[in-house]
Amino acid sequence: MSAGFAAADVAVSGDARMGIASYDGDAAFSNRVRISFSGSGTTDGGLAFGGSIRADNAVNGEAGTAGSAYISGAFGKITMGGVDSGDAAAVGQLSSVGYEGLGSGNSIGYAADGGDIGFGVGNSADNVDNPSNARVLYTYSAGAVTFHASVSQIDNTEADRDVATDALLNEYDVHSYAVGASYNTGAVTVAVGYGTAGITVDDGDNTNITDAELSLTDVSASVTYVAGDTTIKAIYQDKQASADAAGVNTDLASVVSMGASVDQKMDALTVTAYALTSDIESVPVFGAGNSVTLNRFGLGASYDLGGGAKFKAGVAQLEVVVGVGSASVSESEQAFDAGVTFSF
Repeated sequence: MSAGFAAADVAVSGDARMGIASYDGDAAFSNRVRISFSGSGTTDGGLAFGGSIRADNAVNGEAGTAGSAYISGAFGKITMGGVDSGDAAAVGQLSSVGYEGLGSGNSIGYAADGGDIGFGVGNSADNVDNPSNARVLYTYSAGAVTFHASVSQIDNTEADRDVATDALLNEYDVHSYAVGASYNTGAVTVAVGYGTAGITVDDGDNTNITDAELSLTDVSASVTYVAGDTTIKAIYQDKQASADAAGVNTDLASVVSMGASVDQKMDALTVTAYALTSDIESVPVFGAGNSVTLNRFGLGASYDLGGGAKFKAGVAQLEVVVGVGSASVSESEQAFDAGVTFSF
């Protein structure tokens, strides 16, 4: 039994962090520890397979919405579970600052990744409960080109029923898919992606509700340039939200995000800076025709202490939307953190 277990190539790893973080003047100690398990093997025919899961995601891993399992060969690689969407896998994110990420102000949201709350612009890749999350990711590489494609669960239908009569009131079907590709020339990597997530609403027996299709689409692109110890990345995304009810299509929102990050390594020290802006227009809750601009900036440093330990610190300005209707405006929130991270 011991020999068989060893042959399966099972590994245990983990990460931890401890420090202090402050958001809008509220400071607190912040720490966590996570343990990860992974395993891999090879079939008699030469196919590679494996899987990985964090201990804290064990329940969702059993349900298939966290962790991942894969099989790969000459045909490419197929991964199922808590995976990135095809466009997120290709385009990625800007570099983050701080030892805990400082609110992911460096991130854009990918609809097919479950990374949008309403018409938000943030990232929530760890939100494994969102049914629009990518469930299957296919990756294929040929020379300098890498292709990604993803799709959500085949059936994501949920129903609302009248408690007294059990009549079907509304039925919702959530679905998403995305594609992305990158081209690497050595110093420069160019990536593009397209993703869409939709919710189909069926009124069932409720004549007061109109059948509708709500959709959110992303067109994203990034360019990364690496020159020695310097890495520069620029990112762009055009997000559109619309609704189709009774054959009438209505544009609900438009979010255009663009930004850049720079990482400069100097021996054991790495300094990182990013800037990201998002222009949100025509969201009904903000008032018809109204627009809100969110600007985010971050500056941080990381010092390698050796042995898997790093000291990290960062400061960021994060803008959020406050108010409703035509009175909605952007409001700034200052954040900083400092602490030590460990990988083992």
